[in-house]
Amino acid sequence: MNANMDRIKQKSLGKAALSRYLFAALLLGLWALPSVSCIAQGRSRKKAPPISIEGLRQRTYESNLAFEQEMEGAAPYRADLMSYTSDGLKVYTLVNTPTTKAPKKGFPVLIFGHGYHPNPPKYGINPDPKENRRPGDYYQGLQEAYAEKGFLVLTPDYRGHSNSEGYEYTQTGYLASNYYAIDVLNLIAALKTLKNADLKNVYYVGHSLGGDVGLKMLLATDKIRAASLWAPVVADSWEQALFYGTFYDEKSDLVDTTRMQLYAGHIDKNIRKLGYPYTAEEGDPINYMSDISIPLIIHHAKEDDVVPFTWSVALVAKLYKFKKLFELYSYNGKDHLLQNEMRAKAVERDVDFFKRSEK
Repeated sequence: MNANMDRIKQKSLGKAALSRYLFAALLLGLWALPSVSCIAQGRSRKKAPPISIEGLRQRTYESNLAFEQEMEGAAPYRADLMSYTSDGLKVYTLVNTPTTKAPKKGFPVLIFGHGYHPNPPKYGINPDPKENRRPGDYYQGLQEAYAEKGFLVLTPDYRGHSNSEGYEYTQTGYLASNYYAIDVLNLIAALKTLKNADLKNVYYVGHSLGGDVGLKMLLATDKIRAASLWAPVVADSWEQALFYGTFYDEKSDLVDTTRMQLYAGHIDKNIRKLGYPYTAEEGDPINYMSDISIPLIIHHAKEDDVVPFTWSVALVAKLYKFKKLFELYSYNGKDHLLQNEMRAKAVERDVDFFKRSEK
């Protein structure tokens, strides 16, 4: 579904439990039972709903990057804040550029898709303004690790996050990741204006919600050569409603049709606000894995209780069914975002995977 936790400090709950709690709180406002429709019907429409997978494919993406200011970087890379437009909104992105001499064809490009933040305007915001930097303390050091490996790394806000425009879209529950995918697709279109970028070798790394965003984006573009998904949110809408609903529900240990309607009850409200026909199935990328055209590498801790490891297992089962190229790496423990040695190993595996996909 759409969600994943940036670091939140609260003494009464552990990080993983708090993340899941907040994610669940978001999701309970999202779901509704599906209207009468099917994926095949959605695919056959001449004009698909604009935020469906087919609708994302039918859109035209055009944007340019504009320099805003230099940020505090480190010796192996430079950090700049840039902006671009997406659906008429001004969206910001952090750009980490290696300070080594650029290869003749430019640096390979990596777009990093961050996870869910419970308070989007506070995304990347630190009490000390000098320390404000995307993507915030929770991800500190992750995108830099790829820059240090020679990648030109872009970390977009998504609309409504930090000081990027479009806060109202962050309040659309499950639908939000569809809009965030549009932001990434417009960023890809803007890469042509980025200096020293190798546009033939563009990669994507998405964590948690960023995995959901990434899969939707990948199904609508052929500009990405390979992608890495870290603890990705990839289950369909109804499984997510059930998983997060049962966690959040303190009043019942039973799930039946009535209880499921409660967990799924609000997505219909969000869909009605769209003003056009749309079903959750048309926006669930897990239903379109036959269309994936690039290799995927997935990393997931086996005891992750924010995004279940079994969701990644189900994803690769689909990829295998449709004869797609993939690698799934499991890690011990509960880390929703891999730390220390596991993080270093995952980055190393990504870099190797991307180099094997290089053109």
